Amino acid sequence: MTRRPLALAAILVTAACAGRTPAPAAPRLAAVPAAPEAPREVATLAYVAGNARYRLVQTTQVVQEIMGQVSTTDLSSRQVLSAVITEGAGSLALALTIDSIDMTDPTGAAAAVLAARGQTFHLVFAPSGLVLSTTAPDSSNPAFRQISSGLRDLLPRLPASPVTAGQTWSDTVTRSAGEAAVSTRLVRQHRVVGWEDRDGTRALHLTTTSAYTVTGTTEAQGQQIELNGNGVSTRDAFVSAAGLFLGSVESDSALVNANVTSVGLVVPVRQTRRSTIARIP
Repeated sequence: MTRRPLALAAILVTAACAGRTPAPAAPRLAAVPAAPEAPREVATLAYVAGNARYRLVQTTQVVQEIMGQVSTTDLSSRQVLSAVITEGAGSLALALTIDSIDMTDPTGAAAAVLAARGQTFHLVFAPSGLVLSTTAPDSSNPAFRQISSGLRDLLPRLPASPVTAGQTWSDTVTRSAGEAAVSTRLVRQHRVVGWEDRDGTRALHLTTTSAYTVTGTTEAQGQQIELNGNGVSTRDAFVSAAGLFLGSVESDSALVNANVTSVGLVVPVRQTRRSTIARIP
C-alpha cells in the first residue's frame, strides 16, 4: 500500500532590517533577524508501520466497606511491551508481546495475568486507530481474552483531517469484562490540544474524557453479585507527526455498588487507577 510520509517542514526566515545610515558619531546598529516562523502543522495524521517498545506502569487502589468495616487494597504492575506494526490491505496489524511483568497483588489474583509473560497478542486496526479485531494467543484462557479485549483502547483515535488545535468529537462504546456478564458503557469526548514537543519529537497532544456506567452480574465464592455504578476517566495521549504512538497518561475513578443478592448485602467499592505508557527510546 502506498502511503505518503507524514512530516513537519520547518521554514526559517531571516531578514535584515534596512534603516537609514546613522550619523558618524553614532555606533552602527546590528541587523536584527526576524523571528523564525512556527513549524507548519500536519494536515493529516495516520498510524504507520514500525517497531517500538513501551513501559506500562499502573497503580490501583480499591476501597470497600462491608458492615461498617473498611478495607483498602493497593495493586501495582510494571510491564515492558514490544510492538511490531505491519501494513495490510487498507489496515494495520499489531503484534504486541509482553516481554516482562512485575506485579504487587496481595489478593493473589495476579497469577493468571503473570501467565501472559512472553505471550503475543494481535490487533488489526485502521490507520485512524479504529480497532477491527483482537486475537488472544490462547482463546481458552479467560485472562488472555480480557487482556486482548483491553487492547481496543490502547491506541488513541486520530482526528479527521484537517488536524487543528481545539478540534473535538465524541463517540460511545460498550466493553465487556472477562467471563462475567458485566458491561461498561462509555460516553467519550475527544479533543485535539495541539502540537508540542514530546522528548524531542513533534507530537500531537490528544485528550479523552469518558463518563461511564457499569452494570451486570458476576459470581464470587458461589454468591451471585449484581454490579451497578459509574466512573470518570481522563487520558492524555501523544502521537508523533510520523504516525507513531508515543505514550499516554490516564487517571480513572469509579464507585460501584456490589449487591450480594442472597443476603441482601450491598458493598460500595471505590476504585482509583493511574496508568502511564511511555515509549522506550
